[in-house]
Amino acid sequence: NSMTYPEFKNASKKHLLSCECLVFLLNNSCAKKEKYILSTIYYLSGYVIETILKYSIYSAISYNRNEDISKLSSNGLTYRNNIRIHNLNSLKIELEKRHISRLINYSTNRKLFNSWDSEFRYKSSLDYTKKEILSFYEFSKLNYELLIQYK
Repeated sequence: NSMTYPEFKNASKKHLLSCECLVFLLNNSCAKKEKYILSTIYYLSGYVIETILKYSIYSAISYNRNEDISKLSSNGLTYRNNIRIHNLNSLKIELEKRHISRLINYSTNRKLFNSWDSEFRYKSSLDYTKKEILSFYEFSKLNYELLIQYK
């Protein structure tokens, strides 16, 4: 079951569109379910960032668009050790090593960025405010727009 790196960009866009719909719901009459909607916005916003960072790393090294992503092995960068992870900070560092770009508004969103994990989908508690989560969503949207420019 092979996957090519442009699929990361498609996944990122899909998660971003889902977030946009959830933000709309949040702002239009779903107050009773606010906790669940915010939790999902946070979770999906993290995936927007994760997948667009992965896309950008492959793009930065001019990886063959038709090659299976799992075959990556370039200057110490491997799929297994550097891409198949859910650690946003490690992915951010990999991208910065390639001097492509720095994330916009990272410092204001550092706390949520560093604590995001794919395991969050199993948690029912929400440790962040509505304002923080919506800021993280805006951060994911802004950086998606920044990073899709790299082809």
